[in-house]
Amino acid sequence: MKLHYTFPILLVLLLGACSSPQRFYEKGKYTKAVEEALELVRKGKAEDADIRTLELAFNQMNTRDISQLEKLLNSPSPDRWEEILPVADRIDERQEWIKPYLPITLPNAGTTVSLRLYPLRDLIPQARVKAAERRVVLGEQALDLAEQGNKQAAREAYSHFTKSLAYRPGDGPTRSLQDRAESLSYSYMRLLVDNQARAFLPGGYRIQLESTFSESVDHRWLRIMPDNDPCKDCDLETIIVLLDVDVSPDGIEERKRRERNSVEDGFRYALDKNGNVMKDTSGNDIKITVYKEVWADVFETRQFKAARLEGMMEVRDLRSGKILRRIPVAAETQFRAESVWFQGDKRALDPQTVKQLKNHPVPYPSEQNILTDAADLFRQEVGRQARENRKLFLF
Repeated sequence: MKLHYTFPILLVLLLGACSSPQRFYEKGKYTKAVEEALELVRKGKAEDADIRTLELAFNQMNTRDISQLEKLLNSPSPDRWEEILPVADRIDERQEWIKPYLPITLPNAGTTVSLRLYPLRDLIPQARVKAAERRVVLGEQALDLAEQGNKQAAREAYSHFTKSLAYRPGDGPTRSLQDRAESLSYSYMRLLVDNQARAFLPGGYRIQLESTFSESVDHRWLRIMPDNDPCKDCDLETIIVLLDVDVSPDGIEERKRRERNSVEDGFRYALDKNGNVMKDTSGNDIKITVYKEVWADVFETRQFKAARLEGMMEVRDLRSGKILRRIPVAAETQFRAESVWFQGDKRALDPQTVKQLKNHPVPYPSEQNILTDAADLFRQEVGRQARENRKLFLF
């Protein structure tokens, strides 16, 4: 009976040891060591060793971050404040975490442990203001270039002002600067569809084509204008040109082949030299299987039809009139069907041919249906090319 209880008791003791602050500290898990020690303090179960571990782990983490913080504070870099903030916030969070338990004393010795704390009450607000001000300075420098037509600089300015507002929300002047930067950040592109092939395309196809292109190049800073908008401030013009549409006539190929096979065709009796029917050991007549060759003519019909669209996307810089790129676009859809039938003795057919007999001739798709399929593939190809060349549409 004693042995029955010994194992559970030892298991509890071992688990308790594994979760102790000392074990976490030895593994370099200082945050967990402090957390475990504080839980023991809260429950009134902390030993001197637990408190000493808490002191070591806390001071090791805080000393490391304080050293980094002081190094940054002494740096001459005007950009140091954004680097200071996460370090200061980390120290502050840790100190606020332990604050409710202070002072912490050793249960047996009765002495108070020494925890290295750092005064942050004024530093964090100051760092936020300084970081916000630095971002405004950088934003204004970029905005000067943006006013000269540099859209990339305008986007950088917008990013700087946005980050400044994250540190100092509600700052009216910065908000105005952000709005100005945003207005200068957009690239405007006019989108046209030119059906030079004069092909009859499915209803609503032009709208679908424009929509696919727009979704594929979707970008925060790109505004795509429809062809009915004069867009005097457009930077780019993209024309989706349909150059050629071709639908083949109904095609057919017919082939004929003959297949042969040797099959059983009854039997004959085995005769001895005297013409008598031979017997086996059981006294039964001996029969010999008779084979004959059979044949069948196999006819294969292959139907085919295709539709192909060819075109391009022409991207033009409206400010200079220069064509930036012509991107070829093409798509093709094919209809294919095979049917097989035979004349003759089915026993002559190869097993694979027998399987093919299930295929029957089917109606050809109409010209409009196969053209619709090809047009849809062309639309998808326009989208793919637009995605791959997405950077081309931004200045």
